Amino acid sequence: MKLVTRFSLFAYLVMVTLVLSSCSGLKSTPGSGGTGGGTGGGTGGGTGGGTGGGGPFTIGGSVLGLKGTGLVLEDNGGDDLAVTGSGTVAFTFKTTIVSGSTYNVIIKTQPSSPTQTCSVTNATGTATANVTNLQVVCAPIFNVGGSVTGLLGTGLTLQDNGGDNLVVSGSGNVSFTFATPLLSGAAYAVTILTQPKTPVQSCTVVNGTGTVNGNVTNVDIICSQSGFSIGGSVVGLITGTGDTLELQDNAGDDLFVTGNTTFNFATPVTGGGLYNVTVFLPPTSQPQACNPFNWTGIANGNVSSVIIDCQHNDWNWISWYLPETKKENNFSAVTTPLFPTGIHQPPPNLGTPGGRDLAVTWTDNSGRKWLFGGLGYPFPSPIPLPANVIPENLRNDLWVFDGAWVPGNLPTFVNLAGQLVVDTTPLMAGDVSGFYGTLGTGTPIPNPNATAPGSRWGSSSWTDSAGNLWMFGGQGFDSTGGQDTALLNDIWEFMPGGPDAGGAGTFTGTWVWQGGSNIGNQSGVYGTLGTAAAANIPGGRWASGTATDPAGNVWLFGGQGYDASGKEGLLSDLWEYSPVSKQWAWMGPVASNAVNQNGSYGTLGTGSATTAPGGRQNAVLWADASGNIWLFGGFGLDSAGTNSPAGAVLNDLWKYNTTSKQWTWVSGGGPTGNANQAGTYGTQTAAAASNVPGARWGAVGWVNTDGDLFFFGGWGYGASATQGTGFLNDIWEYDHTSGQWTWWKGSSGVNQQGAYISTAGVPFVNNVVGARRGAALWAPPDANGDVWIFGGEGYDSTSGVAPGYLNDLWTYLPFP
Repeated sequence: MKLVTRFSLFAYLVMVTLVLSSCSGLKSTPGSGGTGGGTGGGTGGGTGGGTGGGGPFTIGGSVLGLKGTGLVLEDNGGDDLAVTGSGTVAFTFKTTIVSGSTYNVIIKTQPSSPTQTCSVTNATGTATANVTNLQVVCAPIFNVGGSVTGLLGTGLTLQDNGGDNLVVSGSGNVSFTFATPLLSGAAYAVTILTQPKTPVQSCTVVNGTGTVNGNVTNVDIICSQSGFSIGGSVVGLITGTGDTLELQDNAGDDLFVTGNTTFNFATPVTGGGLYNVTVFLPPTSQPQACNPFNWTGIANGNVSSVIIDCQHNDWNWISWYLPETKKENNFSAVTTPLFPTGIHQPPPNLGTPGGRDLAVTWTDNSGRKWLFGGLGYPFPSPIPLPANVIPENLRNDLWVFDGAWVPGNLPTFVNLAGQLVVDTTPLMAGDVSGFYGTLGTGTPIPNPNATAPGSRWGSSSWTDSAGNLWMFGGQGFDSTGGQDTALLNDIWEFMPGGPDAGGAGTFTGTWVWQGGSNIGNQSGVYGTLGTAAAANIPGGRWASGTATDPAGNVWLFGGQGYDASGKEGLLSDLWEYSPVSKQWAWMGPVASNAVNQNGSYGTLGTGSATTAPGGRQNAVLWADASGNIWLFGGFGLDSAGTNSPAGAVLNDLWKYNTTSKQWTWVSGGGPTGNANQAGTYGTQTAAAASNVPGARWGAVGWVNTDGDLFFFGGWGYGASATQGTGFLNDIWEYDHTSGQWTWWKGSSGVNQQGAYISTAGVPFVNNVVGARRGAALWAPPDANGDVWIFGGEGYDSTSGVAPGYLNDLWTYLPFP
């Protein structure tokens, strides 16, 4: 028996040892969060604990406002815990749970001496760490908060009772509430731990201390606020008598500003406050309004960006209602029917010509703007084009702008819906031959043999006293259709009718062939120098300079075309056309009936019988108030015949005196009349004797109301010859009295993209017309003083995009 008893006790001790070893934690298991230790007694009992990211985790928190006894908590339906003490008492359940397990704490027994009703917050969840945020509330608790006023900077940190840090962000008036509530009857003390730093402010606490008897909302943090100045600049104002305007900020703080200058209101606006600048009384020095830009906002610093724009030297994006016109390579569009029958409200007119280069323009006696031809985009065909096909071709479409674009001289028909609509088929066609009919006789639409000029670009145009539209030459299609690059010398007249009676959306009229040949590439018939004759006619040509003098006579200079002997090249001949007699007179120079003449510059500022500009195309031609003719730039031949016979880029300015019949070299071309000159821009808006535009071709020009010469854009040199050539968007004025150039607007570099900022037809100083050449220009300035410009080839608003054909419509208002 004793042996058996000893063996059984030994076996029992071995078994206990093995069990304790397996529970000791000395050997880790997969997924365990750490290590632990254990002890045991002869009774075989032991305890163990564990810490680490994998659990086990404790469940606990605090009891707030405890007064009585008898409170018992329970977790997961067991593990009861009796809580004793008063006030705020921390607790932790005895039983831990493994990571990922859930807990659910409830009140099993409420306190009884005295009786209290407690509740648990954050009572349930999944344990992924020790849980310490359980809160058993046995008394009312309340929040402590208030508001910060005048906050501008960042970095403000508040404390309550020396802790519970709260970072306040925002600006102006900002509400705040501390995260930790307090028991009823507890004291609170709000202080500032750190002041705002960006910008630096000094804040103070008001009503910062007290006893909690309900939610506290009246703690005020008052931050010092600097007053910020409100100002800006007046631009585009005609100076002189009446050039003072009265401004207001926030319907007061009146400020009188005189001239184009900067301004600041006398009264600063408190940080975070509103500013609202208006023109209370306009100036009387000009009829145009002065419009505020950047005029309202919240003052979080000194404001100097308000612009009072009085329109002069501004671009105005007229086609803003067609947003696609800020992009290049657009097709034409037509709204038809424009006035549908049976519909009370007609549709908006969203018609527009397609993007194009070197179209011709007229302004009729009603102020309507007309556009014809050019090289560019048609009306879209219903048959989609392959992705790699660019549908550019020569156009012979006619358009009129009278508040919106309408196609001219198109047939109409009744569609299946019973509406009279425009037939857009002719707008899809490009490279169209001319139908000349009988000289001097026109046949209107809808006659199937209606007379019309062929597709072309680079023509010359003018308007007669009756308001009819006239066009000469260009390159394109004659009556044969076999010469798509024919240099033309035909003369056409368009006699406008009116809007079509059925409301389809076209404008009627009749084309009449009035002179020249219906066959391209004709030689010039020069006749006797200075004598008009019925037989005289300039040879076929492209990109001549054209101007109309105050008497209504038309002047034509050069271009690329045919001379008297039938040789093609750069022309330097000057012609005068009388709309009354319908006869041409060759005005010289003597040798200009032959192509490719070099310039004969003579002495700068001195005219003679032998001085004359060289042959060129795409120059700018003006006629001043005295009837004298001015010529600038183009692509042609300088004094040395640089790159003859093709030519080079010119920036020489010439004047032809119609009394002495002599040319005078006035400016540009360097010291000896040479091509490829970079510009000297000087200071924008300031005239200087040293200023001179860079060499270019394809600019467009006009004579301003004061008789000075203006031009815009082109292709050539900016301020730096090393930058190379490109598209230009600068505006220049030549003062014919002082003999000085002024750079008014645009970039001194090349290839500037556009900025289409203002809408609703409001001029703005920061609008930018992208660099371009071959734009269509309506001049002289209209009744408001504006010149109008459409399209050309160049840059739209998109950065990094290659130049293309443009169809945006702009006005520019020069200073008078």
